[in-house]
Amino acid sequence: MFKFANILLIILFLSAAAGINADVKDDIKIKNDELSQIKQDLNKKKSEKEKLQKQERKFKKELNRITKAISSTEKQLKKINNEIVFAEKKLAAASEQYMCADREKNSVNSRIQRQYCEYAKRKLVSYYDSPLEFKMRELLIRDDSDKYRDAKNRENAAQKDVEKYNKAKKELTNLKNKQQNLVSKNKKLQKEKNELLKTTEGKRMEAEREIQALKESARALSKLIEKLSAVSKKVEIAASKKKHTSIRSASNTRKNNLPWPAAGSVILNYGKNKHPELDTNIISNGIKIKTQNNAIIQSVEGGKVAFVGEFRSYGKMIIIDHKGEFFSVYAQLSEILVKEEDTVTRGKTIAKTGEGDSSVLYFEIRQGNIPEDPRLWLKEK
Repeated sequence: MFKFANILLIILFLSAAAGINADVKDDIKIKNDELSQIKQDLNKKKSEKEKLQKQERKFKKELNRITKAISSTEKQLKKINNEIVFAEKKLAAASEQYMCADREKNSVNSRIQRQYCEYAKRKLVSYYDSPLEFKMRELLIRDDSDKYRDAKNRENAAQKDVEKYNKAKKELTNLKNKQQNLVSKNKKLQKEKNELLKTTEGKRMEAEREIQALKESARALSKLIEKLSAVSKKVEIAASKKKHTSIRSASNTRKNNLPWPAAGSVILNYGKNKHPELDTNIISNGIKIKTQNNAIIQSVEGGKVAFVGEFRSYGKMIIIDHKGEFFSVYAQLSEILVKEEDTVTRGKTIAKTGEGDSSVLYFEIRQGNIPEDPRLWLKEK
């Protein structure tokens, strides 16, 4: 009878050990699948990063070309402006020469007309009385006529210069307007490319952060799988040696039985989630709950506060140890109402969320330091 009881105990132990080992192997398979998915996402994200880097280089090359074009055009504009100033000076000088020649021509012409009138009148009346006077008047008329022709020639030359520099100024002004339009167009294009570059750089940086997060997740999962593999081997060794040990049931009566830590809707699920902007997936170890402004956060079960404070990207965070059986994690808090080593009961208010975009709670459940889907622990809504 005693032998039979021992045999029965061994059989029960081996069955329990085999069950635990099977659970561990299933867990290893699940985690290996998750690791494989993370690696796929990582490769996809790397490809996206390379594409963004290529696009970024293209934008920078185009911006360099546009900047050079703007610089070259602005130099030409400076040169054109100098030429316009030169043409305006020449135009002003030619206009002044034209006006002086015109005044001189008109003045000489008026004097010639008077000389002709006087000469004609004297010739009719007393030509033979004073032949020297008439000779002098003829010489004066000839001299004034030469002056008139000279003034007329200078006037014509100045008129040509005025027309020449007017035309040059008009052409230079048209060229200046074209160059200014080209500068404006290139500066507008430069602004657009800069905006695109900022967006591309932002996406590239976001991709790099996602890659880093995926790498860290992959490393963490690899370590976890190693630990699970070690547990599996230990169970197999224990089973082969037929050691007697107490086996605690793996079932947890709290699953699907815990109250929700806050009222609200789930906006981020446990596990793989599609990134809202980038073509990739993000792995989450918990869930995010969108709450009302300044909503209260309650402990899902009795236990001791193990951690209170700021923690990396989680912000303000609380970790509660529920008698070593599992841990609950509450993060992205606005206000914390408990201290480390405090003992809390189920439903105890421990924190508050913020307002607007900050009215979100990040919540995790960890058993044996392994994150599990909180929805499997919380009561169904």
